Amino acid sequence: MRVPFQLILLGLGIATTTFLLQSAKRAMSGKHKRSPKHGDSPSAKEPRVAQQIDPSPVSDSNPTDQEIAAAEAARARLHGDQSNAASTSQGKLPDGPEPVVVDVDYVASSQLLPFESNTVSEQLQAGLQHLESKDWTEAIQGLNIVRQAAIHHKHSLEPSLAKVVPLVLKSVKSLRSSLCKTAVMCVADLFAVFGNAMVPYMDTGSLTRPANSLLLQLLLKASSNDKRFVIEEVLLSLTTMAKSVDPAACLDRLLPYAAHKNPKVRAQVAVVLAAAAQQMAPEDLAQYGNDRLLKVGGDLVTDNTPDARTAARELLAMLRKSHETVASSCSTSDGEKENSPATGHEPNTVNQKVDGALVARPAGKDAAISDEGSNSGETWESYCRSMLAPAAAAAVLKVVNK
Repeated sequence: MRVPFQLILLGLGIATTTFLLQSAKRAMSGKHKRSPKHGDSPSAKEPRVAQQIDPSPVSDSNPTDQEIAAAEAARARLHGDQSNAASTSQGKLPDGPEPVVVDVDYVASSQLLPFESNTVSEQLQAGLQHLESKDWTEAIQGLNIVRQAAIHHKHSLEPSLAKVVPLVLKSVKSLRSSLCKTAVMCVADLFAVFGNAMVPYMDTGSLTRPANSLLLQLLLKASSNDKRFVIEEVLLSLTTMAKSVDPAACLDRLLPYAAHKNPKVRAQVAVVLAAAAQQMAPEDLAQYGNDRLLKVGGDLVTDNTPDARTAARELLAMLRKSHETVASSCSTSDGEKENSPATGHEPNTVNQKVDGALVARPAGKDAAISDEGSNSGETWESYCRSMLAPAAAAAVLKVVNK
């Protein structure tokens, strides 16, 4: 009997499948484990975790110095060992004695005592040496010596002003508040005692060398210092200056700073300008030149700082009074001239101050003309409109006519 070919193939497939299943069972049961070959490590098939954890006991040998240093460095990085950092930085602390706390006494001018008559020159020499010292406490001693000499020994100190003022100015510029205030008090005493003799030393540097200008440094200290007690002393010194020196000389040196880029400086300039103008009579103010002051007042009255605007209003009020006073005297003189008989004599004269001297000039319309040539016979409103730009004139008339 012949067997079909399909049945033969089916039987072979069944046999092959059975053999493969039996082989797989034997492999899973571990009956045929492979024995380790020569050279294989017994731990070659150990899990990866067993390689990361070393079960061997810790060695009892002492660590080396390098290992100790590495461990300390690692501990400091991980835990921020403060004690180790402190011990490391102790070697960088400054050496020397502890700083001494100094109590500075600000002596009022009325409480300064004179020197003994036979020690004045020695005291002055010692004061100059103290002023040149880099020790700020010695500089304060030198400033107080200069104050004593100025108040009680004026004639002995006056020949040395050219050397004293720059040294005092150096202390005015100091960043140490105690030294700066004492220097400013010294400046106030110098202005109060010597008056016009201080004019040559007020603004030696001007705008070209601001560091050498005593006036500008005072203005800057009043504007930028962060200590209130220093600012108050500087304002007092500037007021003393305005009252002690010739007002015209003070105005001449203040006007260039009215356009300073620092608004706080402009405010202080306006305050001192008003204080200096207040020392002048209306006729003297007109003789100095209302035109110059009117232009500056027109700029400051619209300044962005309240102090500048307030002081500018005071200055403009004085200028208006000066203009109207001179205009009134002009009208009166013209009326008297018309009513007086023609005698052929010179008209009435008035004394005007020119360069510090009184000069007799004709009374009338000509006497009311300032150095700039402005006719004081015109009204205040027309005078402002003729001298100022329309916007500035409107601002001046608005604040002054209130």
